[in-house]
Parts: sequence; C-alpha cells; structure tokens
Amino acid sequence: MKLGDFELTAVRDGLFRLDGGSMFGVVPRANWEKQKPPDERNRINLALNVLLVRTPDAILVLEAGMGEKVLGKGIDLYDLRQEEPLPAKLEALGVRPEDVDFVILSHLHLDHCGWSTRKEGDAWVPTFPRARYLLQSREWEAAQKPDLRSRPSYDPRNFSALEQSGLLALVDGDTQVVPGVKLRHTGGHTAGHQVTYLESGGERLVFLGDLVPTFAHLRTNWHMAWDLFPLEVMERKERMLQEALRSGDLLFFTHEDTAAFARLASDDKGGLLALPIE
Repeated sequence: MKLGDFELTAVRDGLFRLDGGSMFGVVPRANWEKQKPPDERNRINLALNVLLVRTPDAILVLEAGMGEKVLGKGIDLYDLRQEEPLPAKLEALGVRPEDVDFVILSHLHLDHCGWSTRKEGDAWVPTFPRARYLLQSREWEAAQKPDLRSRPSYDPRNFSALEQSGLLALVDGDTQVVPGVKLRHTGGHTAGHQVTYLESGGERLVFLGDLVPTFAHLRTNWHMAWDLFPLEVMERKERMLQEALRSGDLLFFTHEDTAAFARLASDDKGGLLALPIE
C-alpha cells in the first residue's frame, strides 16, 4: 500500500486468543459477542499485526508481535498460531533484519515486542542488530518495576538485551523520528503508551497500538480491562478518532483479525464504523 512516498505493508506475526472479558472490561458479553464471538473458553480471536514502513529515508518496523518465547502451556492458553517467524516474513518482502533502521514499540507488553529479541545460543539478542528501538521513557521505567497487575504482561527477555546492546532509544513525549514519522505519547493503556503518525504526500496514517486494538473498540467507552488509565483511554481515543474521521486518515489496528488497515465513517446513529482496506 502506498501513502504518498511511503510504502506500507501489514505483516502478521500470527493469531491468538484472549479472554473476551479482559478485552472489553465492563462491557457486557451480550454486547461485545455480536462483534467478536468467543470460543468455548470465552476467548476472542485476535491478530498480531506488524507494520513495515519503507520511506525515502529509512526502513521502520512498527510493533514486533509475540515472538518465539511463548511455549507449552502458553501456546494453549493463548491458542497461539504462528506459521513462520516474523523475520522470515520480512525477508520474503526483501527486508533483512540488518536492513531495519528503526523499531517503534507502542509499549512493552509481551504481545507487542516479542520479536524485539531472538534466541542465539543461550542468550537473547536484538533481532534487528542495527536498528534503534524507540520507546517512551515512562514505559521503560514501568517495565523495570511493573505493578502487580501489569507484571504478567512484561517479559524482560523481550527488552533487556536492547539496553545492554545500546540499541534502546528512549524518548520523552512527542518526537519526530525521520521526516513524516512522528511519535505521540498517549498514556492510557499504560503510562508510557505511544501511537505513531505517518505523513507523506498529503496523506496520513495513525498507528493506534493498544489505544484502539480492534474495530470493536471504536466506541469511546469500549475499552480493555488491561487499560491502567481507562479515563485517559476514552478521552484520547475520542479526540484522535474524531480527528481521523474529519481528516480521512488511514488507521492501522494491531489486533484486528479481519483487516489491519481501515478508514472511518459515521453510522446512522452518530457512531463510528471501520471501512476495511485490503
């Protein structure tokens, strides 16, 4: 897909399932199951969508999927389905790990940064050996000493080697990476959650991270039980989505299993609809 002078490719690290209640918080199952039908264990199907971005200045990977660390009982718990490693999928698109200039992580939960590192012998090393891994300082601090609620969502194997190798690049607040690529701190889901804006040729894409993980989360008050600051999520989501609707922005959804790209439209009740784009 083209966005001005940028080439965008959605790459899927696989599919997995999470408990529907955890994905919709206080929203009753009778409401959300119409959009995301659960299995017999109350889990809904989700994707691990990664965005490959090629600009005139750099090659970027936005998000890093689940990686190769979930094994045994974890595969059953998440019903994790991965056909082949993400690096192999990128290589099939002509991008070797050493070609990547930047890896942008919305946050450090294990389903968003798994391929930040890979196994080499008995150690975990950066998957993209010359990339700068961009992350909000507040997210890094939270991952070092996670609260009891968040601790299971962080796996140090995914990110400790980034600091040790000198590839970790922490930012504070809104930051431009290269021309047309900007980070915006949102908080909400975690204290350091960030989204990415891509702009080229008068067009714009918003990479939403876990602020709006699926099409079903377009409603302002439909948010995850995982969100640490739900009021922030609702306020920032409402503002960003209304702006995207007015501007006709392209959106990227990290966990939507039907399509990663979509634009917004208004429904007959004043709500928002996702118009998938293949």
